[in-house]
Amino acid sequence: MDKLKVGIVGLNRGGRHAYVAQFSRNLLVNAVCDLNLEKAKALAEKYRIPAYYGDYAEMLASADIDAVIVATPIGNHVDHVVMALDAGKHVLSEVTAATTMEDLARLDAAVQASGKTYMMAENYVYFRPLTILQRMIQEGLLGEIYYAEGDYLKDFEYYPNYPHIGGWREPTYFGRRGHPYITHSLGPIATLMDERVTKVVCMGAGRHERFVADHTCALMCKTERGHMIRLRNSFISPRPDNFLYYSFQGTKGCFQAAQGPTDFHKVHIQGLCKPNEWRNIDDFAGFLPKDWARLDGLRYDDLTGYDSGTPLMQEAFARSVLDGVEPSVPLHAAMNWTAAGLLSEQSVNQNAAPVDVPTYR
Repeated sequence: MDKLKVGIVGLNRGGRHAYVAQFSRNLLVNAVCDLNLEKAKALAEKYRIPAYYGDYAEMLASADIDAVIVATPIGNHVDHVVMALDAGKHVLSEVTAATTMEDLARLDAAVQASGKTYMMAENYVYFRPLTILQRMIQEGLLGEIYYAEGDYLKDFEYYPNYPHIGGWREPTYFGRRGHPYITHSLGPIATLMDERVTKVVCMGAGRHERFVADHTCALMCKTERGHMIRLRNSFISPRPDNFLYYSFQGTKGCFQAAQGPTDFHKVHIQGLCKPNEWRNIDDFAGFLPKDWARLDGLRYDDLTGYDSGTPLMQEAFARSVLDGVEPSVPLHAAMNWTAAGLLSEQSVNQNAAPVDVPTYR
């Protein structure tokens, strides 16, 4: 099997990509890059990667890589994607696609002009329970999905050095209103509904006394077929973390993710469940794609939960380049999801005014 030769830039999150690539069948890491050259060297030695760099432009000049995994801080994504495209490399970029609408337009223009493959690395799309559910929805078991919701809730007050949590997360989580870090919630929902968002309305529950961000906010999204998505986010509410909550309501049944350590991912489907009965999503594991059987046998370190399908995400990116198939998270989807989050800030700042989301192709 042919393998896509990649370089990875940004080795905090990128270190996980290098690790996961060991289990990806059609992707080979040939180089890693980080501003901390010692970190790059250590990672290259750990995973027997041929080359390491402290200079991104130098790595991009290498003929030994055909693509780049961009895992740098969120505010650098567009600059680093554009540099890779200009160097003739395909790109798998971490989330979100951009941090401003202007940069989103710049990304769109660069990808279109390059003729190269761009895919956003939204790993939550590969969350195992949702992968089972996606096949069930495709088979019609839940009927028409007309409503979905998701929560991304984390209490950073209990993290070391709060409120100075450092890095890109501090200004992203605390320094903006609305739901700018949206794709972990919206991405899986929009994928399973197979719809794009056309309008957003966002409300905040009151500005936090120390931050720009609200205590919590709720975002309502209208889809192209007139369906509805509700998203809530908070990074400063005193409560246990819950960033993997999703719910889908269809005309024939529904799904509801676990909402705590004693709960479970569950479905209720007419004809398969008794009235008021929940069944564990694992009862329907037969809907899981065969590739997952290979991953279920791997008990590698802490690669569990939301990140457990990342080898399959890497393989999907490699297939999109090697076989010319559409990426699992193509440019138009990455832009739609990212724009919905960015425009939620405009909505909440205008007293929950509805804001149209542009159409991207």
